[in-house]
Amino acid sequence: MKEGISISRVPCKLPNVCVVDVKGEDAFRLIGVYAPDSKTWLWDDLSHFLSKKCIIYGDFNVDIMQDGKKAEILLQWADDQFLAQALPNSSTSLRSDRVIDYAFVRGFNIDIQVYNGNTTSDHRPILSVI
Repeated sequence: MKEGISISRVPCKLPNVCVVDVKGEDAFRLIGVYAPDSKTWLWDDLSHFLSKKCIIYGDFNVDIMQDGKKAEILLQWADDQFLAQALPNSSTSLRSDRVIDYAFVRGFNIDIQVYNGNTTSDHRPILSVI
């Protein structure tokens, strides 16, 4: 991490969601999400954590191109929140040919790529430079 950057955790009671404020040359909010099919919260529950400049990275367990209604619900929420998709150019699941790890952004342009090195996960990690 670059010198001169501070991070503070934002209280969040949603399971498998981490929210931090990052302050440096620019200030923004970073949200990490793991959204299994069994999640007990709605996408809209994330809305009050969004800021003018924010990035939501996560395992959404929704393939935007393949998952029909689940994808429509997620994309409608993102559109309502003025969030843009940032998708990698290859699948992220090692068990299927699906892209379920990606980001949504507001106030940023970012590129995401998949890390194709060794991992202990059943997902390929996604990388980006902020």
